[in-house]
Amino acid sequence: MLAFSALAVVVIVALSGVSYATYNYSQKYEGKILPGAVVAGVDVSGMRPGRALKAVKKTLHSELNRKITVSWGRKRWMVTPHELGARSNARAMVKQAVAASEEASFTTLVKMRLMGAELDLDRSVAITRPRRGVNGFIERIASTLNRKPVDARMDYSSGWIEIVPQRDGRTVLVDKSKEALKKALRASREEAKLAVQIQPAEVTTDAWPQVLLLRNGENKLYLYEDGEITHSYSIAAGLPEYPTPEGLFEVTEKRYLPTWVNPDPKGWGKDLPKEIGPGPDNPLGLRALNWSAPAIRFHGTAATYSLGYNASHGCVRMSNSDVIELYNIVDVGTPIVSTVVAPLKPLYTSAPDPTVVAGEDDA
Repeated sequence: MLAFSALAVVVIVALSGVSYATYNYSQKYEGKILPGAVVAGVDVSGMRPGRALKAVKKTLHSELNRKITVSWGRKRWMVTPHELGARSNARAMVKQAVAASEEASFTTLVKMRLMGAELDLDRSVAITRPRRGVNGFIERIASTLNRKPVDARMDYSSGWIEIVPQRDGRTVLVDKSKEALKKALRASREEAKLAVQIQPAEVTTDAWPQVLLLRNGENKLYLYEDGEITHSYSIAAGLPEYPTPEGLFEVTEKRYLPTWVNPDPKGWGKDLPKEIGPGPDNPLGLRALNWSAPAIRFHGTAATYSLGYNASHGCVRMSNSDVIELYNIVDVGTPIVSTVVAPLKPLYTSAPDPTVVAGEDDA
């Protein structure tokens, strides 16, 4: 009996010791996560919930804030998964570790205290990547990058020729670009290629390989080739009462050793021949280039003293050597820009050339 009593005392004392030790162990981890809890590869044992969450988020920081470059040509747009709305369930996983610690039984605590047992809780953290953030990011890029094609054009508002280059259009292929960015997010890539479709302009600068610019008042003719002045000529344009037309025209015909035909035999040309064939007396000189304007042309003249003035009945006189050069250079269809840039300088005088007084310009 005494032996049994002694044994009972020992057991009671032992149990009391275990209980006390377990109580102390429980107090030590009061409000903390018990040993053996791992979240996202982070051992959160002994941590309070706030500290544990901070530690887990720290290890996820590099993934959520890594820079992803969306690129097209030389253009770059930088974004992070976090900026796109990516979030983790770290808080929920830490809560699970806290709940497991709070729900641990007395027996479990005893095993932990006396035998070094652990919770054996290992939770991975999922990162969600909302589609809306990816969609919005790509659509914002598209809104700034998309543009319609713009044709090249010829501008002569300044009195000089400027060939304004074309601008190709472009359209971001939104669905393909979104998918490329999603793949970069899933595969932890650092770059995603933006998919862009180019729409070429219909009219390019090739539409104006040559342009003729007549600056009436200055009485000069300029030849532009590929947008640059390559030749200039002194000319005689129409008198104030027979002005050379202004506007945009083109060369419609090139005439070799042209024949002059009297355009008004009953009017101002009544004292002139019905026609004058090729030769030194021909008012049209050795070459003529017809305009798309009625009865207007570039042509040669023997009355070179009139060059630099307004002396014709609307046509544009040139020296024979100059008109031959022009004839050999330009093609039918070449645009002609005729503009007045200064007060006209009329020249009223008679000469053997009947165009001075009569008007070769209607032939």
